[in-house]
Amino acid sequence: MRVSLFLAFVFFAFQSGLASEPLLHPAASRLPCDHQGPFVTAGDGSILCLEAKETLRSRDEGRTWTASPLFKAPEKYTVSNERALLRTREGVIVGAFMNLVERRSPKGWHWGEKGVDWREFVLPTFTIRSTDDGKTWEDPVKLSDPWCGCIHSMIQLANGRLVLAGQEIIPEWRHATVMFVSDDLGKTWQRGSVLDYGVGTHDHAGSIEGSLLERADESVLLLLRTESGFLWEATSRDGLKWEGLRQTAIPSVTCCPQLSRLADGRAALLWNAPPRHEPKNGTSRAELSLAFSDDDGTTWSKPVVVAANYGGGGRVSYPYLYERRPGEFWITTMQGGVRMKVDRANLSKGEIPVHVPPAALPPNPGGIWLFGDSTTAHRPGAVKRVTSVRLDEALQSIGSSLSVYNAGVGGNTTRDGLKRFERDVLVHRPRIVVISFGINDAAVDVWKDPPAKGSRVPAGEYRENLATLAELAGKAGAKVVFMTPNPLRWSSKTRDLYGKPPYDPERDDGFDLVLESYREAMREMAGERNLPLLDVPPVWEAALAGKPGQIDDLLLDGMHPNDRGHEITAAALLPVVRGVLR
Repeated sequence: MRVSLFLAFVFFAFQSGLASEPLLHPAASRLPCDHQGPFVTAGDGSILCLEAKETLRSRDEGRTWTASPLFKAPEKYTVSNERALLRTREGVIVGAFMNLVERRSPKGWHWGEKGVDWREFVLPTFTIRSTDDGKTWEDPVKLSDPWCGCIHSMIQLANGRLVLAGQEIIPEWRHATVMFVSDDLGKTWQRGSVLDYGVGTHDHAGSIEGSLLERADESVLLLLRTESGFLWEATSRDGLKWEGLRQTAIPSVTCCPQLSRLADGRAALLWNAPPRHEPKNGTSRAELSLAFSDDDGTTWSKPVVVAANYGGGGRVSYPYLYERRPGEFWITTMQGGVRMKVDRANLSKGEIPVHVPPAALPPNPGGIWLFGDSTTAHRPGAVKRVTSVRLDEALQSIGSSLSVYNAGVGGNTTRDGLKRFERDVLVHRPRIVVISFGINDAAVDVWKDPPAKGSRVPAGEYRENLATLAELAGKAGAKVVFMTPNPLRWSSKTRDLYGKPPYDPERDDGFDLVLESYREAMREMAGERNLPLLDVPPVWEAALAGKPGQIDDLLLDGMHPNDRGHEITAAALLPVVRGVLR
């Protein structure tokens, strides 16, 4: 039996669920509103914040809000979720944001690929100001055109100068921090230093998402997100020229920090430190930590975890701290929906317990196993729910008692699969095994010195290995489903490595050319043995309404499915599995 296309996908079973509510510090309470910071206090004591096209104001501690227009021409501007807001000592309110209306990028993204100009990525940075406490606003001022990933920190120095930490894409295909200053309360701006720590080529690489603090000696501290496992810092005397870009001793995952000056003179730092239960995890945003400094950021107190979310893919990140009154903190996050207030004096009264991940239960006999390479395996931090998870959820939603298990291992070929098949799968007495190998088998490593002349596993051996896997599963009493490898597209990295014969870097599907013959071998094997087959490429094309040029939209990096890719695959796999069960 060969299954290749399904007219009715059961996508309802695979839609992303709502994230669980974040855990808050025991001394904290939820804010009476769902609005995200940054907040400022107006001259009359009311609270002010910005939304996409409006100014919001509350006069009753956030319980109710009134809205007023932010722009005279609202069709031209939309404020990004990542933004900065400041009320100067003179009473002028200044906001900074990326204008989502002007956002554009090459179709299919194609970050860093040959033939793509970095200037095709546009997400402009703007500022806007009000001289009447947010009742009316002047026309926005554009600071920069290139793609800006995040803006969230702007301060006023003792001498009155405003300093804004921005960022831009640079020709090296990463982001770098770009500083802006204003000496007329936001009317006009000067462009300052570019800070590039020289690492990475993807769209979240670089030294980015900076946060600012003026010190007692009137120098300025800048903390930056990097991929090094630590925050980096630089210092300046005037906000324009920066020096001393270096790594700090503050462990951090890949997310932004937020510095604040408190009413009592201390400095506060909100950021995503590595979670306490996984101190070597460099990507998890499951815990939001708060620390204090009495020496202007030279040393910091022991962090207090103020919010957490330990659900699958849970995040409590991109934070804002607003001191509503001395010692009363309002903390909100752009990711994870934290909306809390807490008194600093009460932070020592209890803590969020260190998370203890539930122990993995041994697999039940008679389960369904997805057996393959990295396109099958779990991808924490990159994909929320891979195919095996989505299939398990879908079966549960229709009352099935069968469990779905994942035996995917990155880099595996069918040779590797044969070595571990008994240990990883057959020992658990599976009912169904979904076999999906091929990307690594087919790979011709032309980047090696000397270049490889053939695939890692020759096509003939690949066929034999598939046959052996099917035979072993059958002898163990399991049914087999073959699943062909998903389509591949070029990324900047794979084009640099593999962009020569037998691959064709000039074709959109040029990285897929060798793999297609391996898919055909799997199709033939399924036909010869009368085994069910899920042929993934035509399933994806059907889901894209026959527009294969949009295959990139289903991939993380040109090779691995993203959440949408896994969603489509799982939806198509469900009826195949149900057919085998019947």
